[in-house]
Amino acid sequence: MNQSAPKFIGKRISVVRSKEDIVITITQQIERWQEALLVGWLLAWTFCGAVFIKYAIQTTVFSDRVFFIICTSLWAYFFVKIIKVYLWRRGGREIIRISKGKLSIMNAYWKRALPEEFFIRNIFKLGIIKRDPSNFLAFLDDSFWIIGGERVGFSYSGSKIRLGKQLELKDAELLVRVIESAIREFGKE
Repeated sequence: MNQSAPKFIGKRISVVRSKEDIVITITQQIERWQEALLVGWLLAWTFCGAVFIKYAIQTTVFSDRVFFIICTSLWAYFFVKIIKVYLWRRGGREIIRISKGKLSIMNAYWKRALPEEFFIRNIFKLGIIKRDPSNFLAFLDDSFWIIGGERVGFSYSGSKIRLGKQLELKDAELLVRVIESAIREFGKE
């Protein structure tokens, strides 16, 4: 397999070409200060959970116990979310592989990933996802403390597929060009 050295487009996107495929990798690393804030948030949230669990176990009043069990359940839901974001930022990456007749997308945590495969002949309307910068939810999508904020999308058999989490606009435009070029190159079956 004749693989080229990775070519970087933007800060977080690398492209590796070979005769059989093109593999695009988008890393999810964040600045050190942002990672420190995530760790601080995780530690504070862990402390809150320990307090809820302690009071749920120690209290003898039934209504108080129910209250703390409900609080612990809500705490656990958001604890899992925080852990996922932290792991995503430490070792997560999106991997887009385009080979003969198909495109696969994987959200990988280090080396673990389940690919979603798409036939190139059924991919339409590849492009940048438009956002309203004054929308509060669009602002949240670009926040480092969540997983989301996809910038690139396409239609596939009636559904909308999104990728390119929290890319800057210029990087997303470069990514679209690379994917379009690869689709033209490998789209013939």
